[in-house]
Amino acid sequence: MPYALQPIWNIAHICHKQGIENVIISPGSRSAPLTLAFVRHKNLKCKVVADERSAAFIALGIAQQTNKPVVLICTSGSAAYNYAPAIAEAYFQQIPLLVLTADRPPEWIDQFDGQTIRQTNIYGKHVKESYTLPVDLSHQDAVWHVERTISEAINLAKTYPAAPVHINAPFREPFYPPVENQEEEDINNYYENQVKYDIDVKIIEQIHSRPKIGTHYWEELLEVWNKTEKKLIVGGQMRYNERLISALNGLEITVVADVISNLHIVKNSIQHQDVFLMNREDLEELRPELLITFGKSVISKNLKKFLREYPAIEHWHIQPAGIAADTFQSLTKVIPLNPSYFFRKVLEKQTPFADSYRQSFFVDNWRGMDAEIKKLNAQFFEKQPFSEFEAVKKLMRMLPKSCNFHLANSMSVRYANYLNLDKDANKEIEIFSNRGTSGIDGSTSTAIGNAIADDETLNILLTGDVAFFYDRNGFWNDYLPKNLIVILLNNHGGGIFKMLPDAAKQPESDEFFVIKQPLNAESLSKEFELEYNFCEDKNGLKNALENLELDVEKRNRITILEVKTNIEMNTKVFQDYKKAVKFLEVD
Repeated sequence: MPYALQPIWNIAHICHKQGIENVIISPGSRSAPLTLAFVRHKNLKCKVVADERSAAFIALGIAQQTNKPVVLICTSGSAAYNYAPAIAEAYFQQIPLLVLTADRPPEWIDQFDGQTIRQTNIYGKHVKESYTLPVDLSHQDAVWHVERTISEAINLAKTYPAAPVHINAPFREPFYPPVENQEEEDINNYYENQVKYDIDVKIIEQIHSRPKIGTHYWEELLEVWNKTEKKLIVGGQMRYNERLISALNGLEITVVADVISNLHIVKNSIQHQDVFLMNREDLEELRPELLITFGKSVISKNLKKFLREYPAIEHWHIQPAGIAADTFQSLTKVIPLNPSYFFRKVLEKQTPFADSYRQSFFVDNWRGMDAEIKKLNAQFFEKQPFSEFEAVKKLMRMLPKSCNFHLANSMSVRYANYLNLDKDANKEIEIFSNRGTSGIDGSTSTAIGNAIADDETLNILLTGDVAFFYDRNGFWNDYLPKNLIVILLNNHGGGIFKMLPDAAKQPESDEFFVIKQPLNAESLSKEFELEYNFCEDKNGLKNALENLELDVEKRNRITILEVKTNIEMNTKVFQDYKKAVKFLEVD
């Protein structure tokens, strides 16, 4: 007798034929047809993660690293809702996920049936599209419907800008292929041959082309470029891109590089803008005439404030396709090109300035301020008591020549942006951070997903205690990678609310914002059999960092280095730092 859910079984084969490799599954009964279809496919790597929220962030991390869609499978009801934080993050980070949620058939919605909620369009506008598969698969048109929907969903997830796509699959019982009485020694062979994938499943392949613009548009852009002296380039969050970096290195233009832009190695990059823009009132000499941006979000609040208060005459944003965000409220042109292509073309066609004095003065102003903050960062902590800010500085200076560096949200990513990486060190470090929605949920799970996907590269996660303990279930799986080191800054509270002046002055601050907690990572490390180290002063940190095993081949499990600090002292050191910046004399 033919298997009634054969078209569902074939979904796994369509995914394989479309180039998908990784699948993250959370256990459930209603999703059994999908689970069995994917698990029994020999060309798919399936992993089971019980906690759906963590599962979705692990999938995000894998997709983030591989630049390929990852399949997520869960059962019906609230399980599907637990995917939502990671789906929203993936949407704004432009990361492709194929989300398959099992569901009750439509007649049982709102009838108090178990694990039944309204799953149609459950993720709203945080997915590119949401599909619902037919319940009755007996007609050939229904089979065609399933097959074309899967291809369409995968193609849509991959098309720029990449994003999650949701497929809701309602099932009636029975969910499992029929099992006949079999001899024990024959049972494995029986299951292997019980249901086969149709080799002639429908595949719709989408051919992608490179975006281009006409010659006359190039002439207009180059005319403005060549006559404008005060040009400023700002990169948002993006992957490390050698071709882009090479093109930018050929331009004598100021490049503002947030830590998550992965432009730290650009020779003309400005790396401390978030610091030197924070307390200055008259910034007219830094105002650009032409602002060129690319990438996604920018961390620096002070940079955003500056560019909104001192808008450029023209602002071009470069991206291959889609609607561009007007982050700085000055957007005048959206250029549908890959940034690396645009800057290589400009490098070929730009002409020397007739009078480069204004351009040189503009560049020197930016570089002079950046150099002063770099000098301050090198000296400031010598006479300061131990703090988490200093711990981040020492960590960032000891990073190996090549690694993936993950930054959790809240103060971790902000400290890293104030300090940034040393561009003169010529290190091939790629930075990752969940800055799509900028939430603390899922930072650990995302780093674990990255490390699983790239098991030959060392991954280092810098995280705070609230983010760390919030996502403790990231360690609750059987695939913990040995190539991950977690640096945990534990001040036993949400320290960022001590550093926001208005928040800190509220009488309810300590109880309702700081989230004081007594936890440490030692018991968690024992529970999940992780390597654990601890320090709480300058010498302890120095020794702990020096003793970290950075050679992936010599590692055998995740390492957690817990750095204990005092929340009040952290606040004082940070406030002293801001005062030091305010009184800096910049030539």
